[in-house]
Amino acid sequence: MSVPKPPKPTLQRALGLRQATVLSMIDMVGIGPFTALPIIMLAFPGKFSLIPWLIGAVVSFADGLVWSELGSAWPQAGGSYVFLRKLYRGGFGRFMAFLYVVQTSFHLPLVMTSAAIGFVNYFNYLVPLNFWEGKVVMVALVSLVVILLYRKIGDVGRIGFFFSIVVVFLLLWTIATGAWAFDAARYAQNSVLPDFLTDWRSSAFWLVAGSYSSKTIYAFLGYYNVCHLGSEIKNPQRNIPLSIMISIGCIAVLYLLMQWTMAGAAPQEWIRNENVPLISLLFESVYGKGTAYLATGILLLVALSSLFALMLGYTRILYAAAKEGMHFPIFAHLHPKGNFPDYALLIFGAIAALFCLLFDKPSQVFGFIVVTRIFIQFIPQAIGVLLLRKNGRQGELNYKMPFFPFPAILSALIWLFVFLSSGYTYFWSGLAVIALGSIIYYLFFKWKEVQS
Repeated sequence: MSVPKPPKPTLQRALGLRQATVLSMIDMVGIGPFTALPIIMLAFPGKFSLIPWLIGAVVSFADGLVWSELGSAWPQAGGSYVFLRKLYRGGFGRFMAFLYVVQTSFHLPLVMTSAAIGFVNYFNYLVPLNFWEGKVVMVALVSLVVILLYRKIGDVGRIGFFFSIVVVFLLLWTIATGAWAFDAARYAQNSVLPDFLTDWRSSAFWLVAGSYSSKTIYAFLGYYNVCHLGSEIKNPQRNIPLSIMISIGCIAVLYLLMQWTMAGAAPQEWIRNENVPLISLLFESVYGKGTAYLATGILLLVALSSLFALMLGYTRILYAAAKEGMHFPIFAHLHPKGNFPDYALLIFGAIAALFCLLFDKPSQVFGFIVVTRIFIQFIPQAIGVLLLRKNGRQGELNYKMPFFPFPAILSALIWLFVFLSSGYTYFWSGLAVIALGSIIYYLFFKWKEVQS
C-alpha cells in the first residue's frame, strides 16, 4: 500500500485589510523619511522643503490608483512581475517582466543597504562607531531581519502590526515635538532659497525640484507592497485597493506635517550634511539627552520594521519569477512547514549583507533605486492600464480608478519628469540595467517556456 505524498507547500491567504495596510505603511516609512529630511533641506530650506514632499504625494496617489487596478485584477505573488506579463502578453510581456526581475535582484540588496546606512547614522548618535564597526552593525541588522521573517505569514503579519504601532507613534511624537519647538521667526529665517532657485518659473527650479523629489518619492515607495503579497491577501479585490489608498493618505499627511514642523524647529546650522541625525538633535534640544536616546532607539526600531516589510515583499517577487522559470529555480523553493520562500530570503539576505560593505551615503542609493525603476516598472504599468481599455480588456479589472484616464496619464508624465531631471549619473545607470537585462534575456531566457 503506497503512502500518499504530503501536499506541496503553497502560499496562504492569511492577511486581512489591517495587516495589508500596516505592512505597506511600515515599508513606506522606515528610515527613509528621516534620512531624507536633511537631504531635502540642504536644497529647499524652510517652507520650500514641502515642495518635493508634495510632488512625492501627488506621484504616489496617481501611481497608487494604477497599482490598485492591477493588484485587484491579478492578486498573485510577484506584483509587477505578474502585471507586466499580463498587460503586454506574449514575448514582449515576458521580456518586460524579466527586466523587472533583473531590476528587483539589484534593488532588493540596494534598498536594504540604504535603510542600513540610515540605521548606522542614527546608531552613531547612541554609540560612536568607526567605519568597520558601522559595517558590522549593518550586517547584523540585515541578519536580524532574515531571522524575523523566517516564519509563517500569519506570524509575520502579527510582527508587522506591532511595528506599525511603533512607526505611527514615532511620526506623531516627532510632529508634536517639532510643533512644540516651532519658531515663526526661525521658520521665516530658514525660508531663503538660493538665488538660482528664486524664480519658480525657471527650468533650473523645476530641474532641482525633480531631482530632489526622487528622494521624497523613495520615502513614499512601499504603498504597493500589498501587491507583492497578492497570493496571501484575503478578499484581494477589495483589500488591495483599500490598503493602498489608506496607507498613502495616512503617510502623506504625516510626512507633510513632519517636514513643516521641522522647517520651523531645526536651525539651519544643524543641516551640515545629509548624514546628520536630525531627529535626534531635535529631541535633544527639546527634552535633553536621555529622551533623545530613547527616541533614537525607537527610530532604529522603525528602520528595522522597514527592512522587515520590504524583504517580505521582494522575496515574493523572486519566488513568483523562479516558479515560472524566469529566475534561478532555487528561489522557487518554499519552506515545507512555514510555506514561505526560504531560499530566496536566505540568499538575498546574504547579498544585502555584502552590499552593505560597498555604500556609505544614502543619496547614492536613493536616486539609483527610483530612476532605474521608472522605464522598467512605473511608466509601463501606467501605459498598460490605458491599453487595457483600448484593447477591450476592461472586463479583467475588478477595481477601476476614478477619473480615468487622468491618474494614469499624470503618473506616467511625472515619472518621466523625475527621470529627465535626475541627472546623467542615474540616467545612464538606468539604461545600464535595461541593457544588462536585455542581454541576459536574449542569451538565456528568450526561448524558455513560462511554466504557468
